[in-house]
Amino acid sequence: MLPTTIKKPADLITSQQATVDGFIAQAIEKCRIARPYVQQAQQLRESLNQSTDIHALIINAALRDQLLAAAGLSDKARHWLSDDQQDRSLDRILGQLAAAGGDQWRDEILFRFLLTRGDSLGGAMRNITGAAAGRKLVASIIKALAARQIKPQLTKSPAGKVQYLRWPSRLLAFDKTPRFVGNNIDAILLRVDDDSLPDRDVLESPDSFLACGELKGGIDPSGADEHWKTADSALDRIREVFRDKQQVHMFFAGAAIEDAMAKEIYQQLLDGRMSFAANLTIRQQLSELAAWLVRL
Repeated sequence: MLPTTIKKPADLITSQQATVDGFIAQAIEKCRIARPYVQQAQQLRESLNQSTDIHALIINAALRDQLLAAAGLSDKARHWLSDDQQDRSLDRILGQLAAAGGDQWRDEILFRFLLTRGDSLGGAMRNITGAAAGRKLVASIIKALAARQIKPQLTKSPAGKVQYLRWPSRLLAFDKTPRFVGNNIDAILLRVDDDSLPDRDVLESPDSFLACGELKGGIDPSGADEHWKTADSALDRIREVFRDKQQVHMFFAGAAIEDAMAKEIYQQLLDGRMSFAANLTIRQQLSELAAWLVRL
């Protein structure tokens, strides 16, 4: 049975206004998370203007993070380097910058700090965009449960990312890789017959699986088709795992859905390969997806 809000492929397509609204929302969020980077750049600029010796600057503990970034060492790269290796890298790389920059060595350091932090900002935005679909789905499910007078339990990571949503006899897990599947699944709805079982045990029980979904929160139309291909391949792998087991429903929810992929999604709804789909920018479709998951 098709979702009542989807009568034809065109019903899934993201409108131009929704795309514009999504880009504006991303720009506002980027400005918000950029503030600490701007503050660090201002602090570094003030310290650079007051410094006459690059080596004295390097041993300033208060500037260590900024200088490591200026040396091109991202947070991920620093994870693999000891403190001593980081110190030697600072001496070597910033020393070379100072020698090559002449009187402009302060600008060289500041601009290179901004380049590295700009890359970090881009990574942070990709993480936020990737988690946006899960947040929207969780909010809609909580609303659907509230209509039934059910208050779920929400579990988040230290970074604030949703990991689990629980309600009686159900567990919705996000971004997990069951060993028997071997691949990451964006969203998994599980039946919980024994509340004393650890979450990992429930995730490793094929009989507990009710539905698996792929979520794509990016709003950029240019990347929509590629995201759908990735999601479609992931759903195919899950179908293969459960081919000789009980039926597990498949669903997809995306923010950027273009004409060609809308037709493919609609066809999968018609032939039963997919049980449900929704455009995250269309409130009625998202609400219907949430209500369907709660009913399973």
